[in-house]
Parts: sequence; C-alpha cells; structure tokens
Amino acid sequence: MNFTRFLISSVVSNPTNNRLLPVLFPPLSPLQSAWGTCPARCAAKKARAASRNRGGKAPGQKLGIKVREGQLVRANQILVRQKFSFRWMPGQYVIAGYKRTLNAQVDGHVHISYERWSPKPTDDWSTNVAPTLTDHTMQRRFVNIIPAPQVGRFRLVDQI
Repeated sequence: MNFTRFLISSVVSNPTNNRLLPVLFPPLSPLQSAWGTCPARCAAKKARAASRNRGGKAPGQKLGIKVREGQLVRANQILVRQKFSFRWMPGQYVIAGYKRTLNAQVDGHVHISYERWSPKPTDDWSTNVAPTLTDHTMQRRFVNIIPAPQVGRFRLVDQI
C-alpha cells in the first residue's frame, strides 16, 4: 500500500510505549476535497511579526530647567530645554535657540520672574474664558540673567 497519498487527520496514543501515532485514511477520490477532512481551517497568509507599535525605544529628551535661582552661569550655557511651546520665556540677557532652548548671553546669576499674562481680546477664549482664570494660571515665567560685574576686563578711554 502506498502511504504517501494518505492524509493525517488526527493522532492516537499507543498505550504500550506512550507514543503518538498518526491515524491514516485511505486516499481520496478525485471528486473529494482535502478540505472536507481537515479539522481546522488553514491559514491563507504567512504569519509575520506585528508591524505596529514599534516606538518606545528612544531615550528620553531630558527637557526642563537646568539651572536654579541665583546660580552663576557662563555665557551660552543652556538654562532651559523645552519642546513644543514656551513654558519658560526668555528675559533679559537670555536668547531662545533651537527648539526653544534658552541660553545665557552673558556671565551672571539666574533670576526667575513671574508676570501675569493678559491676552489680546481677538477671540472668544480671550474675552470669555481668560478673565475667569486665576492669576496663578495666567502667569508667565521669565528666565533672566543679572550680569556679573566685570573685573579686569575693561580699559579706560585714555588707554585706547
């Protein structure tokens, strides 16, 4: 008997040696379908790994304020790193760089100040919602630099 054309449909255990033996059925006629004897539906596509949710492997961006009130900073030192909008505004002797990063223009001490923000009455939000918010909600934070006094870095007019 030729066993190459037989279908394996289920497995029966052999009690003598605890092995699983396939149960073979006789070959099908040309009019019969192999799908009629298949106990489960076969996959139409090859299985692949998920193609979504690939993110989350990048390191953190380390955003936020990098200096404290009263700290001595050098010129061009990073004071604040921020991403989307100005949570910290540039004040005196502070410039905004790439991605709204605030840098010191001169050597000096850091001073943080707060100011109430009153938006221009150009839309419904600024005329209806903004007046009802508290002062703490409507304040802006400014990072300022108080320049350090220059010692030994200047010349008199007569010396030039």
